[in-house]
Amino acid sequence: MTELKQYKPEGYNPSTGIYASSYIFTGNWDDELSNLNYTPRTQESQDESIRQSDDEKGIHSGYLYNSFKSATGESTFHDTLGDDFWKEDVPSDFSYTDSYYASPKLAAICDWFQCEKSRIRIFQQQPGHHMPIHTDFDNTKGTEYGETVRIFVQLNDMPGGAWFHFQTADSQVSINLQKGQFLIFNPDHTGHGTQNITSIPRNTFMLVVKRNEWIDNLCQNETMQFIDIDEMVQLKQAA
Repeated sequence: MTELKQYKPEGYNPSTGIYASSYIFTGNWDDELSNLNYTPRTQESQDESIRQSDDEKGIHSGYLYNSFKSATGESTFHDTLGDDFWKEDVPSDFSYTDSYYASPKLAAICDWFQCEKSRIRIFQQQPGHHMPIHTDFDNTKGTEYGETVRIFVQLNDMPGGAWFHFQTADSQVSINLQKGQFLIFNPDHTGHGTQNITSIPRNTFMLVVKRNEWIDNLCQNETMQFIDIDEMVQLKQAA
């Protein structure tokens, strides 16, 4: 009898695929979420085509935001600085905000990711809002400082009601994340959309980061691993 040979799939490709984590953050950060001030995006892009796309996605009408790292260092600033939408996001151009420093548990979630970060903000999708599947232009702006990927971290329980929709070259999936679970994808090559069919807001971290070996190696974890954020904060405070 010949030796049975299994097919070996290539697995996660950070440039074209989706990573739905086998890591889940645990802990109670609800008080920090409720203490934050969520504001709309008020700055509209000077680029007419981008402005029209933002309107179609409901960027200004379907979401409120709180920035943990922004171009001005303010938690109420959620956009690019200046009129040049097509300038590459450079991590060193962004600063942590008062929300980051006032929210040690949520900050610990951000810090767990060992990569360079530019924009970090909480997307608070409003009840009933639907953002259609689309792609963005993070890498179209330039990759001199590395390939840009996005990390979405689900921050509150949304049982059966808040969905992420993805479309790749060969797959289409809908994902309802558990609280503390996260996704990683390249927004230029992976179609993505969201839908909140519940009566409460969906709070999700969006981290715009530069891809590195640490991110690529996340997929090597094959079993569920739980990361206790309360414990991480206690250890940091005791150090």
